[in-house]
This record gives sequence, C-alpha cells and structure tokens, in this order.
Amino acid sequence: MKRSLLLLTIIILASGLWGQLNLRIETELGAAFSAYNDVRSPNKDNPSPLLSLTKDLTSDPVFASRLQVHYRPHPRHQISVLAAPLRVKPSGTLPSDIIYEGETYLAGEQVDVLFRFDSYRLQYRYFFPKPLFVIKSVGISGKIRDAEVTMESANKKSSKTNTGFVPLLSLNAGYHLMEELELVLEAEGLASPYGRAEDVYLGLDFMINDQVNFRAGYRLLEGGSDIDQVYTFSAFHYATLGFSIKL
Repeated sequence: MKRSLLLLTIIILASGLWGQLNLRIETELGAAFSAYNDVRSPNKDNPSPLLSLTKDLTSDPVFASRLQVHYRPHPRHQISVLAAPLRVKPSGTLPSDIIYEGETYLAGEQVDVLFRFDSYRLQYRYFFPKPLFVIKSVGISGKIRDAEVTMESANKKSSKTNTGFVPLLSLNAGYHLMEELELVLEAEGLASPYGRAEDVYLGLDFMINDQVNFRAGYRLLEGGSDIDQVYTFSAFHYATLGFSIKL
C-alpha cells in the first residue's frame, strides 16, 4: 500500500513537472536533391581536379529527416536541440585520374562514394515581445558537424572524416496569411575565410489546433570548407513535410 501511494505521488509530481516544461517536438521528412557537391582531399599540392559528385558521378535523390526539441522556459526564450543526418551515395565512372586520401583512382574506373553529413545543434533563440516587421526571433547556435567522404573501387578504398564545431547566427520570420496559416522563414548561417554554412527554410505552417502544427516547404542546405586538408562544398535542395506537437 505504501509503495503504491509512493508510486502514485511520483506520477502526479512528474505529470505536474512535465506540464510545466513547455516542450515542443518538431519533425521533418522529405527528399534531398544534390545541386552541387565538389570534393578534393588533400586539397593542397594535389594535382587532381575537383571531383563533382553530381556532374562526374550520379547522385540520386535521397530520403532525409530531422528532429528538433524546443524548450521554452520563458515566453521570450527558447532552447532547442537538433539532429539532422544526411547520406548520399554517388556512383559512376571517373572522367579523369583522381588522387584521394593517398589512393589513385584512374580515369574510367568505376567508383562508389559515401557522402555523409550529420548535423547536431544546440540553439538559443530570443523572441521579441512584438515582431520586428516580420522578424519574430533571433538566435545563435552551436553546430557539431560530423562529416565523411569515402571513395571505393573494386580493389581500393580511402576515406576522409571530419568532426568540428561551427557557430551559427539565426533568425525566424513569419507572416500570417490567415489565422491558422503562416508563411515562415527560418535561416541559420555564418561565413569565414575558411568556409561557410547556411540552412534556410521557407514554407507554410498550418495550425491544426493549439497543440499540433503541420508544415510543408522548401529547405536549402549549403556550405563547405576550403583548407589545406580538404576542399568540400555542396548544396542540397529539400522538399519537406513536417509537423510539431506541443507537450
């Protein structure tokens, strides 16, 4: 009996705490299309031309997803975490000799490539008491980029991996077309002499009720780096559907 009462008390307290957390879970599913994707590694003192994973090889559209969790401790402050994996597998016949990470792949050789770009972010966003024109909030993100480009032929394989931290600035804008329908712009990005990163979403948010939103739109993911160790710049177009649930 005492154990049952204790368990019931814990459930009641946990339910009350959960209700005060003001959490929102947001997911996005869709197709990612490669616009351009150029690589060379190493970049310095490498006589090989840039290898285009979209022009020299074939890059088919891939399924893409992302998951975000938003926490609002205050109406003007939001903390979010994001996970957005991406894997593309170009393949084809090389148009010229390519030196990649110590291995030489000859012109006419059939190769398979794994391009992996997993993004994890911790974001803080400040919401204005009233929208600044159409800008609703601004923020800053810390992004962990976990990337890999692996090239493989019938008898050789080489790979370049890179994990790094990238700071990003962000803004969120919205314009209500009607009470339940809003045109939304979300953008994160930053540039430096060594590279850049941009993540831009434009779409429509439809409020089903106070807890559930549905969205559909277009996303652009673009960026890369140009350093001695590696050259990699890519752009992807996304057609997306998603929804968010407020807990």
